[in-house]
Amino acid sequence: PYNALLFGAEHANNNMSSSSFQKSSSRRRAQRNYVDSKVDIGTKGIRFTRLDEFIVRALRLKSERLFVFKKNNKTRKDGGLKKVLSASDLVVIGVGGIVGAGVFVLTGTAAKENAGPALIVSFLIAMCASVFTALCYSEFATCAPTSGSAYNFISITFGEVFAYITGWNLAIELTVGGAAVARGFTSYLATLFGLKPDAMRVKIIEHAIELDFCAFLLVSAMTLTIVRGMEQTKNFQFVVVTLAMATIAFVIIVGSAEVDVDNYTPFIPPEFGWQGVMSAASVVFFAFIGFDTVATLAEETKNPGKDLPIGILGSLAISGILYCAMAGVITGMVSYEQIDVDAPFSVAFTKNGIPWASVVVSCGAIFCIVTSLLGCLVGQPRVYMAMARDGLMPKCIANVSETYGTPVNASILTWALTGVLTLVFDIGILAQMVSIGTLTIFCGVNLALLVRRYTPKDVRFDDMNARWPALSRALYLLIACLSLCFSVTYELELVLQILSAIAVCYTILSFHLYGLKTFPQTNGFCNAPNTQTQFTAPFVPLFPSLGVLATSQLIVSLGSLAHVRFALVCLIALASYVAMDYVRCCEYYEIPSEEEEEKA
Repeated sequence: PYNALLFGAEHANNNMSSSSFQKSSSRRRAQRNYVDSKVDIGTKGIRFTRLDEFIVRALRLKSERLFVFKKNNKTRKDGGLKKVLSASDLVVIGVGGIVGAGVFVLTGTAAKENAGPALIVSFLIAMCASVFTALCYSEFATCAPTSGSAYNFISITFGEVFAYITGWNLAIELTVGGAAVARGFTSYLATLFGLKPDAMRVKIIEHAIELDFCAFLLVSAMTLTIVRGMEQTKNFQFVVVTLAMATIAFVIIVGSAEVDVDNYTPFIPPEFGWQGVMSAASVVFFAFIGFDTVATLAEETKNPGKDLPIGILGSLAISGILYCAMAGVITGMVSYEQIDVDAPFSVAFTKNGIPWASVVVSCGAIFCIVTSLLGCLVGQPRVYMAMARDGLMPKCIANVSETYGTPVNASILTWALTGVLTLVFDIGILAQMVSIGTLTIFCGVNLALLVRRYTPKDVRFDDMNARWPALSRALYLLIACLSLCFSVTYELELVLQILSAIAVCYTILSFHLYGLKTFPQTNGFCNAPNTQTQFTAPFVPLFPSLGVLATSQLIVSLGSLAHVRFALVCLIALASYVAMDYVRCCEYYEIPSEEEEEKA
């Protein structure tokens, strides 16, 4: 009955003949079965409603063994991607995705408005919070070394419908984020020539429709580079990242010579205090978003078990050091009260008698924009490809070019979506949706790692005896973290804050005690990675739980309007999933059965 529900009653009994007549008649029967209120399955007369069938398909878990099988057997002819990336390549791509043009603006803004010279501490706190999530990404990426990143991680632990919503949010993150970055390229290019930031755009409707041909050409050029192969892409990224790092190094070295140690006093301004330092950490946390792009390249990595953790964690560490150094320079060159919010480094150099350095800053911002855009355009097609392989998008999207070894159709789709947004719209409002979607994905990945560690491998979705202990604790942890963050952010009663903190600690401890009691022979974990070939996140369940807490704090701080936008996006994604499920059942997308996965 399970397989019959999964594929449809007629599909389960159909011999899948290749004749067009049988296919068309089977499709008509499938359409009738999908809309019927009840379907007979088997000879015993078991009857399931339409809702039962949908729930089985929506909550089915993807098997980890399927990823291992694909890793060991997939070839270029089977639709696999070229394995050309080493650990150093991943570090370069990761640094390029994290260190964007904001490094020249965000540091000054956060220093003046939130933390003063203590911004260095804020960056360290934000980097540590990012590390918790990066460790979870590293473990998942080595256990499921195929394209798709968080989409696959959620599919393994929570089911297809949640993975589909995650894929939607990944698409929004990369599409809108890439378009915003590309339009920033035009602004910096205009200032480099002494023009106003919006001088090179054609305004149709103020703050709504502003044609940006320079940004569109940049997106097109980057897409062409990506389509021609990962080898060319990584070489181009290496050159641009080198130029960007050289520019940042110039700012740090030249700026350090102009540092006045008196500007570091007071280190924590009294008007900000530690609350300001923590507030700045919440603001600059978004500067570290981008390491997840590395996880989408798992299928093209030569040695995923070794190279992916180095790429993810190495790029995060390098970026954190650069951010701290830039924060130290800007707060040392001028007093935090005198920092210019719009162009902090350019104005600081001018005040210190080095006006020509502003040209270098503009060039560095352009290089950083190009590297960030390349990260968005590389990651997004691989998410589309993973979804298409599972039948959640047209299967042609998953096609890999035999000539270039890249997902050409998915790259063209990415170019079309990002290019249109870049060319036509001023996406300032849409860009606000990126933050909460990304943070929700990060929170979900942390929770997914906890669920995975304390749930048997390849358990069926309906085996709640095996799944419920981990799922229930993950749910309690999420509720406790959100309650604690909400009560602290909005300064509710102290008793509520204390009770929420106790609930968080108790839930973390319950994970640990449950593991020791139930799985004592495997160090308290039911499903731990293979330490010889896979990366193992340390200090589980503590670190993933801290990752949930950190992301929950940022989600709460975004405000109710962002929460409403996110809810609308999820509802639209769920509606599209229902429509897609109808089409998929009628068109017979090839979803591997449990017998096929067992054989694999």
